[in-house]
Amino acid sequence: MKERTRQKFSKLHEAMCMAYGVKATREAFAVSEPMETRLNSAIQDSSQFLQRISMLPVTDRKGQAVTLGIYSPLAKRTDVSSKDRVATPMTQPDGIEYECKLTEFDVSFSYDLLDAWARFDNFMERYMQQVYRRIALDRILVGWRGESVAVETNPQTNTALEDVNLGWIHLLKTHMAEHYLKESTTSSGKITLGDIGDYKNLDALVYDVYNMIDDAQRTGSEVAIVGRHLVANDMGKALAAYAQRPTEKSQVQVLDKAYGGLPSITVPGFHDKGVLVTDTENLAIYYQEGKTRRQMSDYPKRNRVEDFISSNDAYMIENLKGISGIEAANVELVNGSKSKNAASDEA
Repeated sequence: MKERTRQKFSKLHEAMCMAYGVKATREAFAVSEPMETRLNSAIQDSSQFLQRISMLPVTDRKGQAVTLGIYSPLAKRTDVSSKDRVATPMTQPDGIEYECKLTEFDVSFSYDLLDAWARFDNFMERYMQQVYRRIALDRILVGWRGESVAVETNPQTNTALEDVNLGWIHLLKTHMAEHYLKESTTSSGKITLGDIGDYKNLDALVYDVYNMIDDAQRTGSEVAIVGRHLVANDMGKALAAYAQRPTEKSQVQVLDKAYGGLPSITVPGFHDKGVLVTDTENLAIYYQEGKTRRQMSDYPKRNRVEDFISSNDAYMIENLKGISGIEAANVELVNGSKSKNAASDEA
């Protein structure tokens, strides 16, 4: 590490010690509640998609969903001459339980990389932004792809973080299977999309998925989250929007075309052939209060700086009746007409 880098890293270390209220970051420390909130807010602010969903602190490692909305209709009338009025519970009694799981976000930076960053005045901000942005992207990826909770994860075989935690798609198909389309009406194990498919276009597919949600469970703020492969396959106006690659500050693309009559977006980590309809505030990430840990230190034996960060996280769908989606792996694109040989054979 060059001397200029050493000086800036020392200032970064001093700033972190002051912010976290510790004497040194070389030993693992628990992040205090105010800084824990600020840390998670910084992670949320680094991602447009995380800003659309709910990120909440919870006290217990396990418990019922901490809902921010009232998802059951309230309007009613009671004959009080014979019975008492009964208030509708804000939290649905059939809600699923969450369980926060330890998640490590450890990262190391080589001296060469830090030397390059040290040329800039915003060394500290550059360091923090890279860490927070990657944690945000990982949390989103687990939300879409998470299928299990391994004792020790394997990033070589689970490249999309499938074994880190139970994500939103897993919760949907496990706890609300009737809102999760696995096959078309006339297909066997497939959702066929295209000119000769059960769904002629993406509009029809998204509209069908939207109709799985009862009117009483709709907030009016539903969006269609669609996979990039399906958008690229569509020959409508959305293709132009798809061609504009999102920047780091624009991870969410609002498409020019509304599918199924809904505002439509693409987001990082979502399945390329997937479709999900919900109010994005219905998706939540919980982190357990007082369980965020951090340690950052210089490690000259490997010419790098190591930053160990961990938190207890859980994924939650606050209203299971207000979300619907499809099995992306079962989508088959069948554009074009049948071949002449096939047509003559049928004749």
